Amino acid sequence: MERKAIAALMLASLALSACVSEEEMATKRQMAQANREKQCTSFGYKLGTPNYGKCLESLYLQDQQLAAAEEANRQTRLHEFGQRLQRASEAMKSANPPTVHCTTTPNGIGGTNTTCQ
Repeated sequence: MERKAIAALMLASLALSACVSEEEMATKRQMAQANREKQCTSFGYKLGTPNYGKCLESLYLQDQQLAAAEEANRQTRLHEFGQRLQRASEAMKSANPPTVHCTTTPNGIGGTNTTCQ
């Protein structure tokens, strides 16, 4: 039972570590947009021109592709972690710890003798 509790705790910790609030996500999106704008400006594009817009779009698409690849990698790692946990759980179930039997008998002088095998 204790092993199941440990496995459940590990899974819960993993799930909670992936949580991000809406506010944090909005902040990240704003920062990403500001970085794209800064990059396009540093490339020499002028705000409000068609080339500036194309630059922003191109960088946005690159960011989306990178995020999709990172998410796919994260999902793969998570799946592999789950499989390793499952294999570990199965290994623990199949492990047969030695059984110890103890016998206590009176020793005839007011005490007892205990033997374990």
